[in-house]
Amino acid sequence: MQNRKLSLLAGISLAAMCQPVMAQDAETATAAAEAEESIIVTGTRITANGDNLPTPVTVASTDELLKTSPSNISDGLNKLPIFALSRGTANLNNNTDNFTGNYLNLRGFGIQRNLILLDGNRMAPTSYTGAVDTNVIPQMLVQRVEVVTGGASAVYGSDAVSGVVNFVLNKKFEGLKVEAQSGISGRGDARSWRAGAAFGANFADDRGHFMMSVEHFQQDGLDDKESRKNGRAIYAVAGSGTTADPFRLITNARNAAIPFQGANLFSGRVFVAPGVLGNATPGVSQGGALASGGDGFYGKGSSATADLETDQAFGRLDYDVTDNISVYVQGLYAQAKTFNNFYPNLIFPTIVGADNAFLSPAAQAELAGGGFGPVFLYSRVFDDPNHLLGVRSNSQSWMGSAGLKGSFGNFDWTAHYQHSETKSVNTQVNNILAGNVLAALDAVDQGLFNGGAANGNIVCRVTLTNPGVYPGCVPLNGFGASPASQAAALDYVTGDNFNIPKFTMDVVSASVSGTAFENWAGPVRFAISGEYRTISLDVSSNTPPDLLANCTGIRFGCVQGVTPVYRDTLLTPINESDNVKEAAIEVNFPLLKDSGVGSINLSGAARYTDYKTSGSVTTWKVGGDWDVMDGLRFRATRSRDIRAPSLWELFQPQTRSSSGYFDLLTNSSGLNGIVATSQGGNSNLVPEKADTLTFGGVFRPSSVPGLSIAVDYYNIKLGNAISQIDGRLASIQTACNASNGTNNFCTLYDRATPTSFPSLVRIATLNAASIKTWGIDGEVNYNFGVGSDGKVSLRGLVGYQPQLTTILAPGIEPQIGAGTAATQSTGGVPKLRLTAFIGYSNSDFSVDLQQRWRSSLKWDATRSLVFDIPDVPSVAYTDVTFTFFPGQDKDKQIFFSVQNLFDKNPPPYLTAGTSGTPAFSFPAVSGDDIVGRYMTVGAKIKF
Repeated sequence: MQNRKLSLLAGISLAAMCQPVMAQDAETATAAAEAEESIIVTGTRITANGDNLPTPVTVASTDELLKTSPSNISDGLNKLPIFALSRGTANLNNNTDNFTGNYLNLRGFGIQRNLILLDGNRMAPTSYTGAVDTNVIPQMLVQRVEVVTGGASAVYGSDAVSGVVNFVLNKKFEGLKVEAQSGISGRGDARSWRAGAAFGANFADDRGHFMMSVEHFQQDGLDDKESRKNGRAIYAVAGSGTTADPFRLITNARNAAIPFQGANLFSGRVFVAPGVLGNATPGVSQGGALASGGDGFYGKGSSATADLETDQAFGRLDYDVTDNISVYVQGLYAQAKTFNNFYPNLIFPTIVGADNAFLSPAAQAELAGGGFGPVFLYSRVFDDPNHLLGVRSNSQSWMGSAGLKGSFGNFDWTAHYQHSETKSVNTQVNNILAGNVLAALDAVDQGLFNGGAANGNIVCRVTLTNPGVYPGCVPLNGFGASPASQAAALDYVTGDNFNIPKFTMDVVSASVSGTAFENWAGPVRFAISGEYRTISLDVSSNTPPDLLANCTGIRFGCVQGVTPVYRDTLLTPINESDNVKEAAIEVNFPLLKDSGVGSINLSGAARYTDYKTSGSVTTWKVGGDWDVMDGLRFRATRSRDIRAPSLWELFQPQTRSSSGYFDLLTNSSGLNGIVATSQGGNSNLVPEKADTLTFGGVFRPSSVPGLSIAVDYYNIKLGNAISQIDGRLASIQTACNASNGTNNFCTLYDRATPTSFPSLVRIATLNAASIKTWGIDGEVNYNFGVGSDGKVSLRGLVGYQPQLTTILAPGIEPQIGAGTAATQSTGGVPKLRLTAFIGYSNSDFSVDLQQRWRSSLKWDATRSLVFDIPDVPSVAYTDVTFTFFPGQDKDKQIFFSVQNLFDKNPPPYLTAGTSGTPAFSFPAVSGDDIVGRYMTVGAKIKF
């Protein structure tokens, strides 16, 4: 039935079939096929047999994905060549979004440009981008994943530009299954465990069916980058990318402007003991504030991957009201929690009084005579493990739906309602309280301040001058004292601020499909559908930007009406909504049947969509399928696809933060390698539009049973692409500098003078970009028997993507993403990606081996930049799983899995943009394994 036809469709897919059929008996598959003659396959709403559709669809069974990636289904998908630049727990960033969720990305085209479905229904966003964290999907009852690897907006609407990922439930599951597993890395860290159970049963003489599942997964992150070889090297990219000063890779990198023990900036003097000044150890200068070695700071104690914890609960009830009408209700609750130590806590350069009571008399005298009068310019980094900047995200999802399905004559109909809510609490842990730290850094001896003798009782000055303004102020000795000795003060000057985006989505949809009439070549099938969807985004925060510090009694660094309560990542609350009206039609028209040139089917689809916020748009798709002869088939599609701007892209208020930065105009990193940034939305955005072409074929020679060969070509051109015109990028800086400050990109920089280091760098959101990609996906499968009950399965998958070119805006040098490295899921993709599987199974055990490889990579998408660094080399990883069937019962399994069997270390890679903050990100290409050898043991039992 269904599985046999899905396997046929998978055989003509672009990539990544995970042989759900190959594990079945031939008799079972045949009997199942006879039981059901039609199914609905992802990529169309037409009921069909699934073997003559022109759209490439990949089918991957859950069991096969989890064999070599026991953590979760999405991790298994990300090892397939069609996925690149997906986000995961190694994607660390601040708390402006849930960056460490599991966000899938087809071909590196953007996590927001592939549509995530659960059993054919759109999931509510969990990210400001509009993307969905797949950690919230209940995988215990997911039977398979179907991936449409071509545009599908005419069928599903917005977001289906690069494709659709549909997690398909086993709605007929019966029995009880229980699973449990535990894992650990070869270095004794990154511990994980997973446990889940699912139950399903029929009732009311099989007219009804009920099923439910619960599951928990938990994995410790790598809490310190230096636990791995690449992290211990403290890499950074030095230079300016010119012929005279090419980019070069250095080790033991430091930001020399700010030491861990505190400093009098620009004097070469640091605090070598509490209150005592001494000479700094500068290290070897690498340009600007960057140095190799010395007293400067780096990302000491920061995480390489985030902790992850997920919980999922799901229930569904189906009931046949009559022989032709059925009703269903289902509900889902899921949560995903992540946490990482983001970076050491920085006190940016600030003015401090030279009379501070924590300073020795000699230090007070030296600082008072330093040229700034009674003050000096101070900065320090605190690496106390209890006061590192941290990022915590807790995402919760609720989804309830109900619907009717029925048939009359040659027609099937559906009616569906769905309500979804997702809420994320994104917290910046230990954020600096700006007013508190300025108050705590102005310390006095209480006796001296009151006109008497020194009594050693050091307090905040504001406690004596304005006692009600900062009650409980704890003076901070940031002048050479150890962080551990300042725990109470650090507690006082830090706090947690958070933002809470809540998405609410309601969907009402209906469809009718069936056979309109019979023509000379067979049935002409159609589907008509309509949908009304509302979505809202409500963002709240405990620290909006207009919550300002009280500067009363603070002598230095505080500006009333300007200085915020918290220093970083402040989001302005918003409450915005959109509604969408859609109508669509699909037609499948057989043109020839068993003629002298074979059988030909044509198909077409069109959708009209009206957005309240961004207007109306029409999408369409045409395709054809040519069955030349037994075993040889060709197919092609041409489509217009769209992605509408997310509510956040439209309405995000201006958000202030800070970032590492190197300024090409001044050829410097400024005072400390850090620059203030500002980013906001744009209510004038319109939908992105893509033109997609796919064609390919599959060959299944009857003379070689079990062999299939599939090859498909794709070409996607996206215009009006919504992009972040980021003033930090070298390409944007170069365009501004080349115009001598006259073009529009120069408005992204605030400079006191035309030649000074910027005080603010902006990141603008515009419909300014275009993206082009093309490539070829191939797959070879061969399955055969060995001995009396042995089976061997061989599969090779290849993704060749020689073009992924982004033009951020007219006049900007193209960003060549194909063959370019990426970090933190930002950058390019390997031109060539390969995945191979070898499996052997019999009645007693099975062995599954997976090998994946990517090609070498350039260091930057801007090819005019000059690097004195070899290309990032290719790398391969091997995973193996042994599964035992006690009593030759495949419903009872004990497995042992080893990922990265040979403990391959990833080649180092990072970007020049983070040189001001060494060890900001783990130095490895996105998608490479940074954990190392990882072992998992577990058991699965079905009753």
